[in-house]
Amino acid sequence: MSIRQPENASWYLALIIILMAALVVWAVLSLRIDLFTDALKKKETLSVLLVIDNGEKPLLTEVLFYNLVTHNTALVDIPDETGTLLSSVDRVDRLETIYNPEDWEAYREAAGGLLGVDIDFVLRMDTQDFERLVDFLGGIDVFIPNAVDDTVDGTRYLFPPGGVELDGAKARSYIEYHPRGEVSSERTEREHRITQAWFRAMGDKSDFLLSDEVFPFIPKLIDSDFDDRSFATFIQAVSSMDVDRIVLQGILGNSRTLDGKVVLFPYYDGKLIKETIQRISETLEKEYVLGEDLLTIRIEILNGTSVSGLASRTAQLFKSYGFRIASVMNAERNDYERTVVLDRRGNPDAAKRVADLIRCSQIHSQIEENRDETVDVTIILGKDFDGRYVK
Repeated sequence: MSIRQPENASWYLALIIILMAALVVWAVLSLRIDLFTDALKKKETLSVLLVIDNGEKPLLTEVLFYNLVTHNTALVDIPDETGTLLSSVDRVDRLETIYNPEDWEAYREAAGGLLGVDIDFVLRMDTQDFERLVDFLGGIDVFIPNAVDDTVDGTRYLFPPGGVELDGAKARSYIEYHPRGEVSSERTEREHRITQAWFRAMGDKSDFLLSDEVFPFIPKLIDSDFDDRSFATFIQAVSSMDVDRIVLQGILGNSRTLDGKVVLFPYYDGKLIKETIQRISETLEKEYVLGEDLLTIRIEILNGTSVSGLASRTAQLFKSYGFRIASVMNAERNDYERTVVLDRRGNPDAAKRVADLIRCSQIHSQIEENRDETVDVTIILGKDFDGRYVK
């Protein structure tokens, strides 16, 4: 008996070590925080780059901004012809020229540099996988404002107007449709509609997507830098978003031809879109409903100078920030020395927000009995306005 006791002691010791090791492994796996949650602990608002491509070039590029505390969300569309300084090739060119579906780091960096943010995560699909995913979701509901019956490069595109449920093939076709003569702002609106519809369906079907039978197939359809736990957390976050009240933003600029290709150069050398993103981030931090945010106020812009087109250019400036333009016209005279912002509906905060964007200190209230109900704030541009700021 005395000879076998050490053997028994060694066996018990080994068993205890194995159990303790198993406990440590279990604790590490249980307490480990996924990448998405870990990123949210470092900052309140995360950015996710969504790209849908045809296997070679991006057809849709959107950046989703999500605030953990308020659950407020914004979508920023980046047209594929957007021009920017591409550090990876050391030249100004269309953003799409550096896109690589197998290695999206250069594209992520360029898109983030354009918006002035560090993009946290990337979601990428080709059109075939997007089609499969939409069918997996049982289709997506998209509002199409005008009927489409068009043929482009031998392919016919047919979409009825109104609220339409698109299956995977139709949703793919809606992304691939690039009609001739379509301006950048029109395509941005179309891409917003399809992206919103996709996120809405992902949120509505989150329980289905996260089920043990279904979830293993989702990462096979969407390339990303999420691990599985992060992906599950992200889908849960999407389910908490109020997609119908999402802030929508695009990039406005001047289109010019460069080396035979049309390039969209963002206004003010890209400074405007960076300022816009900063204001969007501030907006997402607010607890009130985004649909009632000051960004939805309607502005009347009057040119009180002799500078031709000043009001129209200023309207583009405010549109790039998401404001609604009620009207653009000349003032009753063209010799205003100083720019004035008028509160027309008893909302001084809205007037101040407008004035701050152009650094105008002249803010007054002018509420009339028979006022135009479609106008919240009036701007009268004076000689002290240089097209961007009041000097």
